[in-house]
Amino acid sequence: MSRYAVDKVLWQIARDDSACAAFCADRHAFLAERDLTDEERADLFAMDYRALFEAGAHPFLLYTARIRLSNGWTFQLMIDHITAFEGVPPPLDIST
Repeated sequence: MSRYAVDKVLWQIARDDSACAAFCADRHAFLAERDLTDEERADLFAMDYRALFEAGAHPFLLYTARIRLSNGWTFQLMIDHITAFEGVPPPLDIST
């Protein structure tokens, strides 16, 4: 996994208004421009948070991107996010 490339996409979704809008408007086009594997592209397209976490995506970036794509934080979003990772051991290295 190119953790940097995946983490960069997650960061852009969470922090860059135009990147988030482009991702939401056309995920295929947005992801086609990135140096990602087919699996990474598919996981990001589906926003499969569990698969991305298991592959080593930074947990903070996953959470902030999820908040952004959900139009803001809610208590239920936090519960859903935590529940999605039940049984997954935390990564040993979360550096990028």
